[in-house]
Amino acid sequence: MKTISDGLHRLRWAAAAAAIMLAGGSAGAQTPTVAPAKARYVQGSWVNLRDAAQPQARVVAQVPANTALEQLTERDGWCAVLYRGDPRLGAALAAPVQAHVSCQLLVDQPLTLSQAGKDAARAFWVAPSPNRLRAYGNALPRPASLQIAALAKTHALDAPVVYPQRPEWDAAKKLMRTGVLLRPEQEIDRGAPVNPLADVKLATRAVDNLPAVAPLATRPVLPAIAPSYFRRHDGVALLHETDADGLAAVAGTRISVIPTGTPVGRFARHSGPEIEYVTGFWDVGTADQAFAPPLTVYAIAQQGLVGAHAVRKRMWDISNDAHYCGGHYPGRAFNDPGEEAQPVRGYAKLSDTADVLARLVLPGKLPPEAVKVRSTRYATSWTMPADPPIRDKPQRKNTAVTVHEIDLDRDGVADILRIDIPAPGSMSYEPVFEWRWYLNINGQWFRAGYWVDQECT
Repeated sequence: MKTISDGLHRLRWAAAAAAIMLAGGSAGAQTPTVAPAKARYVQGSWVNLRDAAQPQARVVAQVPANTALEQLTERDGWCAVLYRGDPRLGAALAAPVQAHVSCQLLVDQPLTLSQAGKDAARAFWVAPSPNRLRAYGNALPRPASLQIAALAKTHALDAPVVYPQRPEWDAAKKLMRTGVLLRPEQEIDRGAPVNPLADVKLATRAVDNLPAVAPLATRPVLPAIAPSYFRRHDGVALLHETDADGLAAVAGTRISVIPTGTPVGRFARHSGPEIEYVTGFWDVGTADQAFAPPLTVYAIAQQGLVGAHAVRKRMWDISNDAHYCGGHYPGRAFNDPGEEAQPVRGYAKLSDTADVLARLVLPGKLPPEAVKVRSTRYATSWTMPADPPIRDKPQRKNTAVTVHEIDLDRDGVADILRIDIPAPGSMSYEPVFEWRWYLNINGQWFRAGYWVDQECT
């Protein structure tokens, strides 16, 4: 039985022999000299490889952006190339093949995410990830019969929506089911260093001629900062600043997407025949995310206790609902380890009601010993107007801005900062909090996410 390497050798020999014959030489007269192949990369999202250097020639394979090809020859704008195959993309793209492709579709260096721009297909193939898979599926052009306006007339509530098969999409799902390793610099961007107190302002209310919020009794003070636990941006990710893509990238764990259900048409209102949206993206209605090895999520409690949970698989909230009553992480879906998480032995068992200041993942292991936490309150207040029978007359509501300093290695330098900032609620005038996180990266503060409280009716 011939091996793949035998096949590649024959392909290269055939290419070299053909080149000699075209030049007027004899393949049998001497051993052909095979010129070094030139590495080239596909820049289109789904490019045709043909069996001849003609635009109408038979397509022998289709390959995604950043596929590595070996260019053998170039003539009249066509490149003879060798594709080595990629079994991760399915049987159709697993075998090696020699073919021709327009040289205009090849570049000398792999594309970057910035070069992919807003093209969702190219962005996925440049840097495959769950979020880019979702964007890819949402960007695929839908047939007229699957547009919302048409489905509203023909489709039953919660009935499956059947999308046509697309080879490129099947290859993308195959790749993500296998799993990928992500790069932290592609998933997390904390921007420039900041002063965490620069924009700490208490909201004032102009409603009913309320007086301004009382100034802080003492202005908040930042702890002294110096290089400490985190020396690089890829050394930590907080759950409050990123989602599963960023967490898996920092942890160095392989992340997979496992489709579990087909899309269905749904109502957003409780009456009327309209289907207002279709769940999921393309033919993926529901999905799980899997992590191998398991993703370890650490929790730092107010008392300095360190808890840890291992996440092997979790339901992926691909609806990406922006918020829920009681608070939300703006634009994020991965806000806690989830019900699938399992406690890690050797770490503190934190109750469901524990006051957790921060959750994070690391490329290594966080020691289970208690960390040092220092919380400082800075008093402020505002007037709550009369609201009979709840309040017969205006009352002063006392609250505070709280600065939490988390020192992971107990060296006297804060590694994580959380600032809790209150504002009067729009209905009750009770404090509604915004929590902001900052990371000490090599002696500078960087934003690391925020959480916004919500009032419920």
